[in-house]
Amino acid sequence: MESRGWDRRIVDKKIECREAGLNGPVFLYDLSAGGCMVEFAGDAPAIGAQIELELCREQRAKGEVVWQAAGCAGVRFLAPVHDAVVRYLGFQPPPSEEMPRDHFGRLLPPIDAGERRLGRRH
Repeated sequence: MESRGWDRRIVDKKIECREAGLNGPVFLYDLSAGGCMVEFAGDAPAIGAQIELELCREQRAKGEVVWQAAGCAGVRFLAPVHDAVVRYLGFQPPPSEEMPRDHFGRLLPPIDAGERRLGRRH
């Protein structure tokens, strides 16, 4: 099994994608300095297609589609993205934390908190 050479970060962000002169939004779901996974509203571009992603502000990344399935595509960047951009866009909980968190890093309430509020008991 092939191991990835880059640390991946969880992302859940709508970004712009350009392919062969067409612009449109895609959802960025994970990101590393070497590539990412994006979801398209329709079919993903063909394997080998060249695309450009606007990650944030003036940060664009050109890449090649290396896999696609069910509207999603894996993109390998032609040049690595700076790690600061990956950290800025990504979410990764500190390794020492064991409390569950949402995509924004906020602590989730205990599972039984709602049941206590409703007066239910086990």
